[in-house]
Amino acid sequence: MVLTKMSEIREYTMQVSSEFEECRKQAFALAYRLLNNRDDALEVVQSSIEKGINHPGAPALDHQEFKPWLFTVVRNKSIDILRHQKRVRKVEHEEYHSSAPTCTEPDKSLQQMQLKESLEEAINELNMQQKEIILLRDYHNFSYADIAKILGIANGSVMSRLHRARMALREILIKKGFSLGGAQ
Repeated sequence: MVLTKMSEIREYTMQVSSEFEECRKQAFALAYRLLNNRDDALEVVQSSIEKGINHPGAPALDHQEFKPWLFTVVRNKSIDILRHQKRVRKVEHEEYHSSAPTCTEPDKSLQQMQLKESLEEAINELNMQQKEIILLRDYHNFSYADIAKILGIANGSVMSRLHRARMALREILIKKGFSLGGAQ
């Protein structure tokens, strides 16, 4: 019976650890995309996690509210750094990209890579409010309710801001020569 309990505890610990590591990677991806600086992004995530562990009001690491809470802290700390720098730098993609299917055909693979790069560039042209809502919904798959918590806005505002951000992204892509049917 004791061995069963220990096994359950070990399995639970491994599961929480794995979920936490995935959450940490996603938080880093958001911070990096907002800051365009690996060191700043690492510092933001590290200090946000420390706050999550030490803050009495933070949800437990294994609670479903922890991830939105952590992303809120990461977002706020990132914005603080950007305000301090008094400028927003363009984000170059590094580790985190949309999960486009891979191709075995070189031409299609190159075309997908170029499309992905064009999309990254277009996202970088959005203002901060538009960029963060696109990233939270379309890259990190947060629900509207979670996005509302992270950004501190009403659920209805999430939908309207997301729509406006997507329309702005669409306009940028059209100006770059893309049509609704795909690349030119």
